[in-house]
Amino acid sequence: MAEQLNFTERQANAILDMRLYKLIGLEIEALMKENKETNANIYKYEDILDRRDSMAQVIIQELDALKKEYAAKRRTRIENAEEAVYEEKKPEEMEVIFLMDRFGYCKTIDMSTYERNKETAHAEFKYVVKCRNTGRICIFTNTGQLHTIKVTDIPFGKFRDKGLPVDNISNYTSGNEEIINIASQSELNLYRLLFVTKQGMCKIVSGGEFDVSKRTVASTKLNEGDELVDIEVVTKHQHIILQSREGYFLRFDADEISELKKNAIGVRGMKLGDSDYIENVYYCQPGEDGTITYKDKNISLNKLKVNKRDAKGTKIRV
Repeated sequence: MAEQLNFTERQANAILDMRLYKLIGLEIEALMKENKETNANIYKYEDILDRRDSMAQVIIQELDALKKEYAAKRRTRIENAEEAVYEEKKPEEMEVIFLMDRFGYCKTIDMSTYERNKETAHAEFKYVVKCRNTGRICIFTNTGQLHTIKVTDIPFGKFRDKGLPVDNISNYTSGNEEIINIASQSELNLYRLLFVTKQGMCKIVSGGEFDVSKRTVASTKLNEGDELVDIEVVTKHQHIILQSREGYFLRFDADEISELKKNAIGVRGMKLGDSDYIENVYYCQPGEDGTITYKDKNISLNKLKVNKRDAKGTKIRV
C-alpha cells in the first residue's frame, strides 16, 4: 500500500520527520487550500518577474508602505499663527472585509468577526472582498464603467448590521447597470484582469491601470451594442470556456488572449452566428475537473476539446 502512494524518497523522509501530532492533524481541506494558495503565489511571482508593469506596481506599493511606516512628523514649531489649522486624525490602517448581499447592501467588518463567521459570510453574501480600510473598492459593470468607493465611506459595523445600498455611496445605478465584478484596488495592482464581452471580444489588462482616484472611469472600450459578460482576476494559469446562447462551447488557453490597454476593444475570442452571443464564461485548470449544468445536463469542462482562440466551438446536444 505504501508503494501505491508513489511518494518520492524526499517526500517520504519529510513525512517521517514530522511529529506525530502533525500527522494526526493533517486535513485534506487544509492541504488543498495550501496547495491552491501556493499555486496562486507561484503564478503571481512569475508574473512579477516576467512583466515590468507588475514589478513596478510591487515596488510602488512597498515604497508607499515604507513611507507610511517611517514618515517623520514635523520637528519645527510654528508660533504666532494667525489661524489654527486642525488636522483630522487618520484612522489606524488595518485589513477589513467588504460584504455585499444580492440586494446591493454593503458594509465592512473586522477580520476577527469575519474569521468567526466565514462560512456564513460566503453563503449569505454575493461579494466577500478583503481590503484595507484606507483603500478603495472597485465596482466593474456590464456597461464598461468602473466605479470606485473609498472604504472609509462604507459603513463599518457588526456582522448582522444591514449596511447601506451601494447606490447611495457611489455613482453606480442599479437601475441602469449590472455589477460584473467587485475587487480591492490594492489587490488589483498585483494581478491582471480578463475581460469578455457579449460579442465575444476578449482582452487582458494590467490591474495597475485601474488604480484611479476618480469615482467613475471607463474600464474598457465597447463596440456599439456590446456589453461586458465577465471580468476575471487572473491569479493562475487556466483555460477559458466561452458558452454561447445557441449552445456552442469553445475551450482555449487564456494565454492566447492579448494583453492590451483598458481603452482597447480587444481580440475576438469566439466566432459567433449573426443572432448568437456569449451567454456564460467558465474557467478551469488543465487536469483539474470541473462540472457545470447546462440545460439540465452535466458537462465536464476538462472533457471539452482544447481548441484555438477565434474558433466556432463545439455544439452541445441536449
